Amino acid sequence: MPDDLFSECSPVLPVDNAEETTRFYKDALGFETSHTYGQPPFYVVVKRGSVHIHFSEREDTTFEIEPCHVFIRVSDVDAVYEEYMSKGLEIEVPPEDQDYGMREFDLLDPNGHFLTFGQEIERS
Repeated sequence: MPDDLFSECSPVLPVDNAEETTRFYKDALGFETSHTYGQPPFYVVVKRGSVHIHFSEREDTTFEIEPCHVFIRVSDVDAVYEEYMSKGLEIEVPPEDQDYGMREFDLLDPNGHFLTFGQEIERS
């Protein structure tokens, strides 16, 4: 089967409050709301560029959210890092070149989901 049948992947993250999570992704991370479902919204899709992330509010809150790890490819990781630093975001790991050919930095969202922003780097 040809690889061009696949075009993108959109993670669905469990959240305690879809509206609060959406506010963080919009105000702090620069995403925009693409879709909302319910009143008040219990399912939201945000996007920035071709990156789409879905939030699904949990019905059963008797257990803690199991954090997810989302890798987001960007074209200029240092520019994204500077944007987020200027907004006062707490960065878990600042930009670093990795042995596997990526430059990355990490932060946590309000639900404890781990976000890695990265770009490929030239290997010599």
